[in-house]
Amino acid sequence: MTLTTPPPIDPEEEEMLVLHSEFVAAEGSEPVEETANSVDAPKVDDPPKVDDRPSERFTWTIENFSKLTRKKVYSDVFLVGGYKWRVLIFPKGNNSDHLSVYLDVADFATLPYGWSKNIQLSLAVVNQVNSDFTIRKDTQHRFNARTKDWGFTSFMPLSDLYDPSKGYLLNDTFMVEADVAVVDPPTTRFTWTIENFSRLTDKMLWSDVFFVGGCKWRVLIYPKGNNTDHLSLYLDAADSITLPDGWNRHAQFSLAMVNQIHSESTIRKDTEHRFYTHESDWGFTSFMPLSDLYDPGKGYLLNDTCIVEADVAVLEVDVKDSIPNLDGLSI
Repeated sequence: MTLTTPPPIDPEEEEMLVLHSEFVAAEGSEPVEETANSVDAPKVDDPPKVDDRPSERFTWTIENFSKLTRKKVYSDVFLVGGYKWRVLIFPKGNNSDHLSVYLDVADFATLPYGWSKNIQLSLAVVNQVNSDFTIRKDTQHRFNARTKDWGFTSFMPLSDLYDPSKGYLLNDTFMVEADVAVVDPPTTRFTWTIENFSRLTDKMLWSDVFFVGGCKWRVLIYPKGNNTDHLSLYLDAADSITLPDGWNRHAQFSLAMVNQIHSESTIRKDTEHRFYTHESDWGFTSFMPLSDLYDPGKGYLLNDTCIVEADVAVLEVDVKDSIPNLDGLSI
């Protein structure tokens, strides 16, 4: 797919979230950290329709590139994996002497709470004289409400870009490619049936160990609450004590207390977290009121048996010496 941006017009038009990465970036990739007002590129009157496929190459051709006066410019929107994307460039660099190029979630403000999408991304500035000198950089990132754009602040030196002999600007025309692929990993469901639940005397109880994404996990439950009048429920990295220094793993998961009478009343809560040495479990201290759990008419305890489900998808595993991003306090 190829779209051409019309010549720039007068920049008298216009264009929540704190940018905070929960994903370890490929070298050099990062979110946009620029706060000036944004101005969208002029729109094509009738942009071509784009098939919604799990992977896509988008090519953006910008004419009169050296005459652009805006600090940043967006491409038209294209669809991949059910989401609307656009390329974002800073023609004179994002507070840098390098061209800055990013992928941006175009409709992030209208997406539902808790949305996220794991993307394999390749951005390229095309050399129009010798394709062997096309500059391409790859990264992978989980986009969500806190990191809606991701890419490279120092993509290539501006001196090379604007040098007419280098081949990146031909007849003052610039070409950038974005290869976008959805790489969400499969989710595994673990079901834990606990009998004689009301007779449990231990403050906390662990499930058997199960494997997802090559990692050992278990569910941790506080039958009488973790210093609260609510059931407390967590996902735990089962082998955290034996893992090497610097380990971390990023998982998206949901925990559920099954209603055995009315399945539509099952309580399910979703979250994601980067597990590491000092935060090897994560979940919900106030999952559901104990009064509802132990009420025989509610359907969560049937014949004194409860059923807990954990749906887990591992997004990334790193056993090297690294410092994870901190997510803040437990939910």
